[in-house]
Amino acid sequence: MKTHYLQFTHIFGSALLLSLSVQSAENWTRYDAPPTGSKVTIEGTSNFPGHERWTLEGLIIGGYVEMDPTFDSAPKPGNVSARALVTIPVRSLKSGKAPMDSVMQQTMKQTDHPRIQYRLTEMLLKEAPKSPEGPYQFDTKGELTVAGVTNKISMPVSMERIDKTKLKFSGSTPIKMTDYGVTPPSPLGLGLFIKTGNEVKIIFEWITVQRAETAK
Repeated sequence: MKTHYLQFTHIFGSALLLSLSVQSAENWTRYDAPPTGSKVTIEGTSNFPGHERWTLEGLIIGGYVEMDPTFDSAPKPGNVSARALVTIPVRSLKSGKAPMDSVMQQTMKQTDHPRIQYRLTEMLLKEAPKSPEGPYQFDTKGELTVAGVTNKISMPVSMERIDKTKLKFSGSTPIKMTDYGVTPPSPLGLGLFIKTGNEVKIIFEWITVQRAETAK
């Protein structure tokens, strides 16, 4: 009888903890990315005379971020309970030159892997902001997927409250193409052997809007 009682207590306790965890997650405040307002830039280099630097720009950053409601009421330095998934369509990245866009899409294996994806795994608030609007300065860790290859990255991220229901996240991080199985493109053109640098820099401004059912 005692054994059965202990088993029941263990099962009941586990179920209770799971229920509380689910309820806590359901109470998180969710912000979704609207179709407009965001911007991502990828900067790189090449050996082409007069065009040593190149950029790709995109105006579509999808996804969402969810935060523990206690952060809204009393943000404190330290770990923040948050999760986020960010997606960028490769085809939306444009240089203004169709041949270069085609080369970059092929290089990034757009047909098989049409999206760049980032998943947040850790978020640390470095210090309390001077005002409720921010900016809030975070150290973050996450998983970045490019061309089907995922790597862990760390980067500083800034957050501002544009209004009561809208957040803007911004930041940048350098990455190496070869870390994601991407060979820096070297297309032939104008009789020259053009080669791009291995390291690129991703810069973003990401707008998110609070989902209606989680708005206070």
